[in-house]
Amino acid sequence: MSDDGKPWTRRFRQIRVVEMLRATNVTPRMRRVTLGGAEAADLPLGPTLKLLIPPPGLGRLEWPAETRPLVWPDEALRPAVRTYSVRRQDLAAGELEVDFVLHGDGPAATWAATAKPGDVIGISRPSGREIAKAAWICVAGDHTAVPAITAMLETMPRETTGHVFMEVPGPEEEQPVSAPPGVAVTWLHARPDQSRLAAVFKDVPWPDHDDVGIWVGAESDTARSLRAYVRDVRGVDRRRFLVIGYWKRGMSETAYGEALDHDRDADYFAVALEEEAARHGHAHGGHRHHDGKHDHAH
Repeated sequence: MSDDGKPWTRRFRQIRVVEMLRATNVTPRMRRVTLGGAEAADLPLGPTLKLLIPPPGLGRLEWPAETRPLVWPDEALRPAVRTYSVRRQDLAAGELEVDFVLHGDGPAATWAATAKPGDVIGISRPSGREIAKAAWICVAGDHTAVPAITAMLETMPRETTGHVFMEVPGPEEEQPVSAPPGVAVTWLHARPDQSRLAAVFKDVPWPDHDDVGIWVGAESDTARSLRAYVRDVRGVDRRRFLVIGYWKRGMSETAYGEALDHDRDADYFAVALEEEAARHGHAHGGHRHHDGKHDHAH
């Protein structure tokens, strides 16, 4: 334990250990898990966080040895690392909510489906880029992006106008949304291999001004198509759009993150560096080194 009584300050990347407090199914395939405990207090606000998920049946988190390079425990003990959207934070109660899409047998979905109150999971400090504040927005995402989109709509200025498209497997996966009155929310129904997001997005009438904010979270091919459209066809400034591949057909999440970094490009990291410098009140020179090992955010 550190001198200030905060055990996470001496852990790998200052990961905090929190507990599952309760869970409920928002839709048949979307499970909301509330996390809390002593180490969830005084967390900063942010759109995404890393989850360190213990292997099934282990019930505790194992840490890497403090060496260079890091030496992780045996693979049977090593936690899975995933990045998820923060659905909601209650700073007063020291709680945060994370929504999980229940699909397949991946470690995050399996943990969310089976965890009981008191089960532990590791979390990083919330961080990440957010949609640019703008008079007009256009947001699109598939099932995995619904938690991020519904969270951003709840905190969006009420005078915002624009369009939001969320594509889910069927009407049973729609959920209540709190959006500004001038933002039209459209639910699309399609299988993941028959997505209509890109086509629908490109049909949206564009405003006659530059005060726009664009956010997309979708399968890799859709993300690449829409990034090119927003940047090259619409000419949107890189500070005003955020397009991320959440997953790639035929690849595991880990493989996608390590091989293609979820299709983040140089513009993404340049803007992230500028935003970080602005938050700290100074500018950075030179180039930011990036290790290419980020998981996507749900």
